[in-house]
Amino acid sequence: MVKRAVRISDVAAAAGVSNTTVSHALNGKGRLPEATRERVRAVARKLGYQPSVLARGLAGGRTGMLAVTVSFVEDEPLAVADFDYFLQVMNGASAEALKRGLSLMLLPTDSRRDPFVQLPLDGAIVMDPVPGDEIVDILDKRGIPVVTTGRRPDGPPDACWVDNDHVAGTRIMVDHLVDRGSTRIALLTAPVLSTYTQDALGAFEARCDERGVESIVEHLPGEALSESGAYAAASRLLESPKPPDGIYATLDRVALGALLAAEAKGISVPQQLRIAGCTDSTASRAARPSLTALSLNPERIGQEAIGLLVELIEDGTPEDGQRIVPYSMIPRGSTAEVG
Repeated sequence: MVKRAVRISDVAAAAGVSNTTVSHALNGKGRLPEATRERVRAVARKLGYQPSVLARGLAGGRTGMLAVTVSFVEDEPLAVADFDYFLQVMNGASAEALKRGLSLMLLPTDSRRDPFVQLPLDGAIVMDPVPGDEIVDILDKRGIPVVTTGRRPDGPPDACWVDNDHVAGTRIMVDHLVDRGSTRIALLTAPVLSTYTQDALGAFEARCDERGVESIVEHLPGEALSESGAYAAASRLLESPKPPDGIYATLDRVALGALLAAEAKGISVPQQLRIAGCTDSTASRAARPSLTALSLNPERIGQEAIGLLVELIEDGTPEDGQRIVPYSMIPRGSTAEVG
């Protein structure tokens, strides 16, 4: 025999209140004493009541459908699955959306303008917005609430975003390399498009100058943001008359490529060259030696983005619509002290 699902009327009867009171207590609406709201919620939990996502959506004129995509410029589309960081952000976002009874779809970067912009979305997350990508403007024109992970370049002051303090994080990584003995440090990074790259580049050059060490900057075009592209770039640097003795890469795959280049040239890590990367990954941990990393807590970024997006959808622009997620520096073998 199939057990009947608990209804809102069952909760109302058990709590001794009306169906409307139950509805308001569970969705946070209406003017109810906090004691009543908590008592109704406790009864609902005890009975195992699960509100209907469809019913909530219809009542509020919503579909319960959210979307997430990665920003890109037309001549350099990204394969999201190639970057562990984006997968971790989406994993956190998916788990948070599921917990809230919402559906989250990933929009492929090569086919999102149509029919994506016609979908009945309640809101969207755009990761790492870059100039020249019209997706945020398209969503804004449709009146779809948007949260970005990473700040919008030249975005409005009240834009909602979740980000890290990349300036402070980059300075810490430079300090770590210098403290381990590096005097000539190379930054391997993407083109200066996202605010993340802008922050990292500015902080890197400023901190190297403050610490009295030489800085080198190597920009990898979008199609070269891979192990092979980084291998080629790092090889050129290591073959130069004054090669670096420290490398900081703004992506884990780029750091891995630099590690492969050092191995191919017989340069020992960390004895002759110290390498660190931004964003941690399974591959970074499995490398030999394992790679020192700046973890950006991507799963929490995804969770925070969903939470902020839901607030934006339900209540309009939140008071704390711009949120910083803490990072952590993870020292490993690639920058270990040499005895």
